[in-house]
Amino acid sequence: MKNFLIVARSFGDLHEKYINLIRDYIKSHGGMCILDLDTVSDSSDNTIHVDDAIECIITVGGDGTVVRVAQNVNNRQVPIVGLNCGHLGYLCDMSIDNIEHCLDQLLCDNYKLDKRMMLEGECSNDLTCNYRALNDIVVVPVAAGLYVLNLTVKVNGIRLYSHNCDGLIVSTPTGSTAYNLSANGPIVSPHADCLILTPINPHTLNSRSIILSSTDEVEVSIEARHDEDEPQANIVYDGTLRQTLRKGESLRIYRSEVTSNMVMLENVNFLERIRARMQEI
Repeated sequence: MKNFLIVARSFGDLHEKYINLIRDYIKSHGGMCILDLDTVSDSSDNTIHVDDAIECIITVGGDGTVVRVAQNVNNRQVPIVGLNCGHLGYLCDMSIDNIEHCLDQLLCDNYKLDKRMMLEGECSNDLTCNYRALNDIVVVPVAAGLYVLNLTVKVNGIRLYSHNCDGLIVSTPTGSTAYNLSANGPIVSPHADCLILTPINPHTLNSRSIILSSTDEVEVSIEARHDEDEPQANIVYDGTLRQTLRKGESLRIYRSEVTSNMVMLENVNFLERIRARMQEI
């Protein structure tokens, strides 16, 4: 690899040092860098267009930056590698202690690619817009914490359950260590071929996370808890609000044909990484 796109949330003091280090090191070794700022900020809805010459995207931030890039790149499935300047860094193979070593591996093509499945959501009120998520698609109340939702979930057209709850997480294996984990869902190897359904604070004693095949299709609809209610829920893709679900509408969630290609530089398996990251919390 010689041609890189560096994507960061900002050019603030925290990241400026490492952005400059990466850019200068790559240029001094015969490579080329383009810098893209702010298109992956929490408030940004911008897509990232990757030029044909770009061979790899280097993100500077944390797992959230990697996820935003995977979600917003819309024209090419370019390999992504993250520099962890955040907290956990499950998705980041570069750390601030090994930047030059990792850049040498990239420049010498000494790496592996890890294909990660993504989810796609299609809301019945807007069939023209499908959005993708690397981690999860989450259905939550419009006014979180003020009222609960009555959600009905179907799998492949067959009713699975109806719950009063604070929401529902449909997660990929990659996203099992994100919101799913916080909601007491299972940790799943990123190479597993499955979907994970985890209700958020269900008002029942017999509700559990359910692991489905990646080929299954999940349908979520919302019902009124009282006759006078007009329930609404937000549909959130990897932390970004995209759509609103109302009574009588449905959300269809399924495996996307698009995958996200993650660069693997460290010879560390998933369980070793989980153990190390959990000790850092």
